[in-house]
Amino acid sequence: MGENVLIKINTVQMDFKGNKDDMELITEGKIYLKNNATYVVYEESEISGMKGTTSRLKITEDCIIMKKMGRNNSELVFEVGKRYKTLYRTPHGSLPMEIVTKKIEINKIDLYKNIEITIEYDLNITGLFEGKNSINIKIN
Repeated sequence: MGENVLIKINTVQMDFKGNKDDMELITEGKIYLKNNATYVVYEESEISGMKGTTSRLKITEDCIIMKKMGRNNSELVFEVGKRYKTLYRTPHGSLPMEIVTKKIEINKIDLYKNIEITIEYDLNITGLFEGKNSINIKIN
């Protein structure tokens, strides 16, 4: 199902104290179209701390949904100006999480290749992290 693609994800996380954490994941995945949305599916790795988890991106014109299934389960909805509350589920328990999306940019050269996505959002994981995140996703 779908075409094979190379996915490069850069995440920058900055807490309210100014501490910055960068992470990069390069992996292979699949891309396909369904009901006017683009879907990208890939496996997480040890680098992301989520080995045993499958991630799925659902990309529409103004919304991106990132769903993680497996050892870690979560669903993040990125829609500019909207507040989204969910539970971040890990093998060690669940934590309340809230995101507020500040910016989404989606650049598509064609339907399956050369897609670049930038997401900027505020993140609050109760008792664990509060700060600003940005994700840059390149799909080739």
